[in-house]
Amino acid sequence: MAPGRWKQTTIRALKLVIAVVVLGAVGRHVIRVLADLRDRGARVEFAPGWLAASGLLYLAGLCACGFFYQRVLRASAGPIGILPALRAYLVSHLGKYVPGKAMVVVLRVGLSTPFGASTTGATAATFYETLVMMASGCLIAAAGFACANGPARVGVVAPDWGRLEIGMEYVITLASLLLGLGFLLATAPPVFGRTAGLVRKSLAGARPELLPRFSWRLLGEGLLLSAAGWILLGASQLAVIHSIRDGAQGTTITLGLLALVVAGVAFATAAGFVVAVLPGGLGVREGVLMSVLAPTIGADRSVVAALVLRLVWVAAEGVAALAVLPWLRRAAATPTEPASKASIP
Repeated sequence: MAPGRWKQTTIRALKLVIAVVVLGAVGRHVIRVLADLRDRGARVEFAPGWLAASGLLYLAGLCACGFFYQRVLRASAGPIGILPALRAYLVSHLGKYVPGKAMVVVLRVGLSTPFGASTTGATAATFYETLVMMASGCLIAAAGFACANGPARVGVVAPDWGRLEIGMEYVITLASLLLGLGFLLATAPPVFGRTAGLVRKSLAGARPELLPRFSWRLLGEGLLLSAAGWILLGASQLAVIHSIRDGAQGTTITLGLLALVVAGVAFATAAGFVVAVLPGGLGVREGVLMSVLAPTIGADRSVVAALVLRLVWVAAEGVAALAVLPWLRRAAATPTEPASKASIP
């Protein structure tokens, strides 16, 4: 087998192993929680249709952010089409389960360069899209928590809104706001322009004209597209909550609850990104979500909902990767610079 063929086979096998290991680990956690609940006499079942809807909502949210990745590349010397960009974006999400997060960049760049993107442009676009997504998510979280906390501060819990533990609401709202402002500062064109310059210098043979042209308009587009993505991701968690059939009174879906859940998912994901204890924010994101959801839906349901969400998202990423990898197997354009060693034909 040719060396290049071995490389392709190894990378594909690695992605499959990663997906299986992560899916198995999360599934084991879910099974343990369900067993514990059943030991205590609680009956937990799921509505498959709502779980499927959760997976579709998650992928739709990722596609909204993938559109922004393509928008950033359009502002560079190596723009690519929307289908190759979404393909690269969706498949690269499996890389976040590899320690260090570098595999996300490797996969996304490797899947973008055969269609005309430069290694420099795709690398910078990956970092920029991620930081803008985190900035948008934290700011949305701050707004969502502030709205949900209004009734709690005056001792009234409105039925249309979720709630947080007294005292916790101030801390988590402030933390979301400060984290969001920090990410927003990092993505401001004057600031990120310098950061992108450092990224370019770390890439052999990279030229400054290959970097995307960062602007306030591009940042605004990113914040809006990412906001749409976060709303869809929050709706994905809400679908999981609604799918739980544990014998207790069902959870009524309201706009207020959606606001709290979107805020919880956004802040939990950002926390998992910043506190990278395990790949993909495993553990951190679930812990934050459980704390946010418990006062509204109950401790047991919050544990199940947070863990099952991880399982649904990993499964959706795996299915999406398998579905889109066969697309566009032949390059549509010649890269504007030699692809990195990590490139995937």
